[in-house]
Amino acid sequence: MPTTDFAPERRRMLTMLGTGAAAAGLGALAAATPAAAAPEELSTSSYAGPAGSAEDELAINRLLETYLFAVDTKDKTVFRTLFTDDAVLTVLAHPDGTAGIVKTGIEAVVANLDGAAAWGYSTHVTANAYIRVTGRYTATGDSHATAQLVYPATATAPETVVVRGIRYRDEYVKSAGVWKIRKRIFSPLWQYNGAAIQIAYPN
Repeated sequence: MPTTDFAPERRRMLTMLGTGAAAAGLGALAAATPAAAAPEELSTSSYAGPAGSAEDELAINRLLETYLFAVDTKDKTVFRTLFTDDAVLTVLAHPDGTAGIVKTGIEAVVANLDGAAAWGYSTHVTANAYIRVTGRYTATGDSHATAQLVYPATATAPETVVVRGIRYRDEYVKSAGVWKIRKRIFSPLWQYNGAAIQIAYPN
């Protein structure tokens, strides 16, 4: 049976295809690559705002949750770590953020937690936080929270649950890699009260 050697022709075709593909690939690469891209342009090609803003927003959201945890547990040690030394806290501000009682400096801010002694238990839940990273070390925030405060019975009133809607307006700074609150305005927005019901714990 006769045989035919296609090897030379095959090598020639593959060589031609390879050369054409290589030329096409080089042409596409040349078209897609800037002729003279500066090193700084290449190094910042993915820059889309303040450095690490996504991680910073996550860290600030954790800061908001830790603040409420410290309030519910009345933990002054944790509470102190959340503020800068020159922090300013305005409490009971109007819904638009004006007026209120101003506490200036870390000691005054931490002492404000003493007010939590008025209730026996509380649960604060944060929601709808709008964080804006404004620079490498600065950010602002606007968030809401719902607070359930259980006030013990008195000689004239039964144990009461106060449910309150709160708005926080904040300024944050990042120092040594840690975000802290530099300014916070606390505005109660609405509230209702109800009689507490005792939990029937077993035994």
